[in-house]
Amino acid sequence: MLVASKLLFELNPPKLFERNLFSTTLLNAQLEVFVTRATSAAQYVSGLHITDSVLGIPRVSSINAASILKNIGLKASLTCSLRISDRNMITIFQFLSEAVRIGIKGILVLTGDPPCCGPLCSKLKASEIVRTLSSYHINNEIELYLSSPTKIISKVSLERKLGVKPSALVTQSISSISDLRKIADLATPFGINIIPCIMCPSTKNMPSANKIGLDWSSYAENPLEFVARAARLVHKVLLTSPNSFHDGLNLIKNLSEVDL
Repeated sequence: MLVASKLLFELNPPKLFERNLFSTTLLNAQLEVFVTRATSAAQYVSGLHITDSVLGIPRVSSINAASILKNIGLKASLTCSLRISDRNMITIFQFLSEAVRIGIKGILVLTGDPPCCGPLCSKLKASEIVRTLSSYHINNEIELYLSSPTKIISKVSLERKLGVKPSALVTQSISSISDLRKIADLATPFGINIIPCIMCPSTKNMPSANKIGLDWSSYAENPLEFVARAARLVHKVLLTSPNSFHDGLNLIKNLSEVDL
């Protein structure tokens, strides 16, 4: 079995509430499902990326979920998202120190969607957080990533982000190789890697695509070729299938046999 060395796969940890109720029994059952999915996906990719309460819906924290996977002996490289809108600098330092301690490869620092309940904890900026963490040399212990739009809207804005010197920029879900190439060309002089996110085109994922305005018509008929073309341009490719693990797993199984 081939493992695609450039492929990463995104996983969402379990939600904390079901119908606005908390149940330890249900949470533990969902964690078992999460571990099973992670174990299955890890066979076909070089790393897993664990999200942090996407859409502001409370979930098991990405660092806790990653720790669980580390404790069961999962060998795949792990990266995590860090929502800074939920945290202050003390909790951010705590999160990073735990990530370093358990051997997480990298952290994607992002603002995150507004929380579904309660106020924002801070108005911190992701770029400034990476700059601050780097001033403490935390970037010597763990890779720090920033997010990027799918296309260059403002060259100055993107160059300012590149100037913070993250280990990589992780794009939002892309649908254009041309736009990806422009971002990669801009990042090359800075020596910064680009990790494009690509959503698995499937009926179940259509609501998520519509929500973010993603038009995947350019690659829906041949996602393998689209991912392969993207992978030839960049360091890694992050595959996401937010509403169907089954569809995502089938895609990475097929991609594991493609020469990237």
